[in-house]
Amino acid sequence: MHDDFRILVVTPTLGESPHLDQTVEGVAALSASILHVISTPLEKVRVLQARFPATRVVADAGKAEGLYGALNAALEAVPRGWGWFTYINDDDLLLPGFANLVSRHQHLPGPGRIAYGDVEVIREDGRMVSRVTTERNPVWIPALLQQGISPLMQQGMLFHRETVMRLGRFDTRYRLCADLDFWLRAYAGGDGFRYYPLPVARFRIREGQLSSNTAQTVREQHEIVGRHLPVRIPAVVKLCARLRYRAFNLRRYVERMRSCGLRTSYQMLASGAAPPK
Repeated sequence: MHDDFRILVVTPTLGESPHLDQTVEGVAALSASILHVISTPLEKVRVLQARFPATRVVADAGKAEGLYGALNAALEAVPRGWGWFTYINDDDLLLPGFANLVSRHQHLPGPGRIAYGDVEVIREDGRMVSRVTTERNPVWIPALLQQGISPLMQQGMLFHRETVMRLGRFDTRYRLCADLDFWLRAYAGGDGFRYYPLPVARFRIREGQLSSNTAQTVREQHEIVGRHLPVRIPAVVKLCARLRYRAFNLRRYVERMRSCGLRTSYQMLASGAAPPK
């Protein structure tokens, strides 16, 4: 397999997730053209390498650097031998639809640098909650972000190697939203985005996970959007963006309401997606 078509998948982990085996198995089932790298504390490297011999296990950047430091460490450890990049957390899953997205995106004439699809939210035990609301047309992304609306999720996003090399490291000053900073830097830099209506990943919600700290998430998102999208978008454009986003995602809002009650996505994260009483 030519390096231009090989996918680098990185999984940052402390080696303690009860779902790690399922995450690794899901990646292995996708394609022989995937290079799966696990980034973990130094003392866990030998144990995890023996446990997952088909992967490459590297040392992360230490506790102080967090999840995004672990991604940086993996990218530094494997600078060559791949043409596209994504990462998946140790309790989340890549789905067969991700392989379909890769195949379709790589073989388009002059494809965009970044592809994304649909993400499914699941509970700790794997039960389905709903699909994540998503903006299908990347043109509207800035208008949504400036209203505090997250238009897509990182799980299953596919980045071209040239984009990754240009962006460099994930910004570890952000503990929860460095992935937003990463892809928004690409967007602001003119890299093309393309949406595929495919279920590409599953995001597991559980009590105590980092993303349940929604107050910090909102603060980081506000700072990141202000840095990379400093020009204010007219109110009428933002209204149009919000209305079309709500309309196109109406079915997903209904799914979430049936599963979790009348909660926003932030409330769902904070509560661990507990079902309505």
